[in-house]
Amino acid sequence: MNESLDRTQEMLPQRMPTKPDPREFRKGVAPVSPPPPTTLRMRPELPTGQIVTSGHLKQPKLPLRRRLRNLRTGGRFSLFGAAVLLVCWTLWAAQSPRGSLVNEALILVLIVAVAVGLFGVSRLVGGIVLEKMLKRTRRSARLSHLAIGAFLALAGVSLLPQVEWLINAWNEVRGMR
Repeated sequence: MNESLDRTQEMLPQRMPTKPDPREFRKGVAPVSPPPPTTLRMRPELPTGQIVTSGHLKQPKLPLRRRLRNLRTGGRFSLFGAAVLLVCWTLWAAQSPRGSLVNEALILVLIVAVAVGLFGVSRLVGGIVLEKMLKRTRRSARLSHLAIGAFLALAGVSLLPQVEWLINAWNEVRGMR
């Protein structure tokens, strides 16, 4: 057999425990060995009753992977707002003259840029309020994503009153009641 694959080890024979001395044996009393000697001594560095009130304890830094996962938590709100914006913007841009969509595309890019900036500001404010002032950890970005999703959806819906055929259709439906 190949000895490099053999993982068994030689064991020295061990003495089997012998019967206790009958003179030391007492019925119902277990033998207790003395506690091991302690080498670590705990000495308080402050006098009894004194409390440290200055300084702060540092919270451990989260790894980058965990911080990115926390940042993605709640992203569905932003995706929903972006979908509403895209549908409303498409309806609004379809009404424009056939020549150029540059102005309409510029407005879409501007709305998305404002949303990204607003997301950054909301994360910054949340970091200052929650982590610095309240000494809590942020577990997700749900509120920031909710705010951005609401902003994007409202920005998209605000484009709809400028779509003439949609307003005419809405007035027809309301008039048919």
